[in-house]
Amino acid sequence: MRRIARYDRLKALVLILLAIFFAEKLVSGRLYYYIGPRFGWLSVVAVGLFIILAGGYNPPKRAEGEHEPAEHPDHTDDHEHHDHDHGKPTLWPIGVVALPLILGVLVPARPLGASAVSVSNRGVSTDFVASAESSESTLSVVASERNVLDWVQAFAANPDPASLAGQQADVVGFVYRDIRFANDQFMVARFTITCCVADASAIGLLVQADDASQFASDSWVRVAGTFGEGQLDGEALPVLLADQITPVQPPEQPYLYP
Repeated sequence: MRRIARYDRLKALVLILLAIFFAEKLVSGRLYYYIGPRFGWLSVVAVGLFIILAGGYNPPKRAEGEHEPAEHPDHTDDHEHHDHDHGKPTLWPIGVVALPLILGVLVPARPLGASAVSVSNRGVSTDFVASAESSESTLSVVASERNVLDWVQAFAANPDPASLAGQQADVVGFVYRDIRFANDQFMVARFTITCCVADASAIGLLVQADDASQFASDSWVRVAGTFGEGQLDGEALPVLLADQITPVQPPEQPYLYP
């Protein structure tokens, strides 16, 4: 009986800790390092369910006149034998439930960056095929207010390398490089997410500047300049000729959403 009571208390504790963990990530905004904001309500539901399940624990009550097992050794033996017959509670189901909590505490929450591009082996895309509705929305955005995704979608809508020539841009993203880039080039990149980080895709704009090599990979920068025609790995594409590159802190929401 006592063993079962301790087991139930442990289950309730794990559920409460999970509720606190999810609530803290939701309030701090770090939850959106993993999922898109449109699914945040599911985490609110999860917090409520964890609390309800934890609150459903009712400690076993000793029947009136029942004595402590220690006072009746023979009776204790009977109860232990009775518990054995019904199967002893095991800890592995609690361990499985607690695993996300353990990993979430041990592994700090951080957004995807240039290192994630290397791990995925998918590279950074310079085009992004959007829905017709999304494309129309992008083209209606004032050029000076477009982000990396807006510009990539604009190029996808008209893949002529000269289509963006002469247009001014001011964008924020992380620095990405690989063996294809010259010393005066890098990509200012962002990750797009539809559902969660499992479907994340990196997109970027080719940047060219005399001081490009001074900016470390995976650092966040703000790039202001004018588009011209360029090439990367033998492929013609627009290049953002930077007038100014400024180091910045990562935005509170580092991902972009199609």
